Amino acid sequence: MATKTDSKTAGFVPHTVALVLDVADRGQSTTIAVLQEARAELRAAVDNTIELVEKLTASGLRFARKVTAKIDEASHETLGNVERVLGGAVKSARETSRAATDLAHSAVSGIAGQPTASA
Repeated sequence: MATKTDSKTAGFVPHTVALVLDVADRGQSTTIAVLQEARAELRAAVDNTIELVEKLTASGLRFARKVTAKIDEASHETLGNVERVLGGAVKSARETSRAATDLAHSAVSGIAGQPTASA
């Protein structure tokens, strides 16, 4: 943005002042343009950082849901297996108790000389 000089003010000092003003104007314009570019780049960097944090948060939540589902599946399966084992143990204990009772009755009957109910 060159400053126009009047022919009446032509001379070394007026031209020097005009040149200094032109340099200051261009320097100011360049500085503002650089600051605007820096602002735009900072804004883009902050926006990208926020987007990255959003994606990481969403990914972390998806991972937490999957881990929770896997833990729930494993605990469900484990509880089912524990129930089967305990049920089998109780059934086996009943059968063993019944067999011991029958054996005791047979032994007592054999000692006393009475016929057993199973005979």
